[in-house]
Amino acid sequence: MVNPWNGCLFIRDWSTDRRPPRMNFFTLLPSMITGTDELFELALAGKARNILMINLVIVGLTFGLSNLYGSLLQTPDLPMHGSYALITPLMFWVFGIFTMLGVLLGFTLVYWAAARAFNGPGGLWLVMDLIGLSAVPFWFLAPLLNLALNFNQSDSVPLSLLIPLVIVFGWSFKLVRQSMVVGQGLSEGKATLALGCMWIFSVSAVYVFLP
Repeated sequence: MVNPWNGCLFIRDWSTDRRPPRMNFFTLLPSMITGTDELFELALAGKARNILMINLVIVGLTFGLSNLYGSLLQTPDLPMHGSYALITPLMFWVFGIFTMLGVLLGFTLVYWAAARAFNGPGGLWLVMDLIGLSAVPFWFLAPLLNLALNFNQSDSVPLSLLIPLVIVFGWSFKLVRQSMVVGQGLSEGKATLALGCMWIFSVSAVYVFLP
């Protein structure tokens, strides 16, 4: 008896038909918290732009909320009644997003310069994507720094702000360094030196331009 399926090369083998799982922001979130190599390879593949935009909005939101909270502490009569209960927070949020966009552009240039100084390939869009993938710690670092620098009434930073700041700063340092290792091809030693130079320059700039 002739087998009718003989020679039919077009038959699909469903047992080996495995499409890669679709990646979205929430499935990538654990990797963005820990900073895996696979995460930063998305920037090299040009697949990180959406993550960058989402993280920019989130950082802008948390920064804007910290501005709103600090402003309410200093100006209790800030309009928050009626329609202003929506308008006022929205204004702070939009302002936060545009502020963080400016910070992102500045940080991109500093990151690019540091990477190039240590023989990395640079690439402004690549650098921006790498920063976007490293941005989860900045959800917390941006508002904490804002509260410590702009709304702190004492001469020293209270422990309630200092301890989280140190923890989140270390977390952000680890992720940004790993982004340099994977995305710029630097060794851990060079990435650490490059990132140290970036932070020294950034802190100096903040000190000079703060009123």
